[in-house]
Amino acid sequence: MTSTAHTSTDLDLDVAARLRTAVTRLNRRLRQQSLGGISPAQASMLAMADRLGTPTLGELAKAEQIQPPTTTRLVAQMEDAGLLARLTDEKDKRVCRVEVTPAGRRELKRIRNEKTAYLVDRLESLDESERLRAVELVELLERLEHDR
Repeated sequence: MTSTAHTSTDLDLDVAARLRTAVTRLNRRLRQQSLGGISPAQASMLAMADRLGTPTLGELAKAEQIQPPTTTRLVAQMEDAGLLARLTDEKDKRVCRVEVTPAGRRELKRIRNEKTAYLVDRLESLDESERLRAVELVELLERLEHDR
């Protein structure tokens, strides 16, 4: 006897493909609405550096899944813009770490606020029943993201 619990149906495949497309397009739209003067790669690296605390360039490259020379170039650009600062590691003076500057934190806050404002505007265009469905959808998406 075969279990159908783990078998993907055509409906599951269709929903998964549509969900992937919708999430990708929404993410792209959010980036377009909020970035201002920095590139998507810079915004991503800035957010990752904030999340990691004071990562080394290697840790940042690994987390962003980019090559070390690209990391070095992006960090230099953001350092020039005052968004990141390089630090010498206390335990090993040969190791370079980065931290988000106060200006970088303000930029992250601005980006996040603009993304939220865009979504608030879009949610306000929905009727009450659609808003309630949006709440349920968010809960489902959070479960999908956290279940694994």
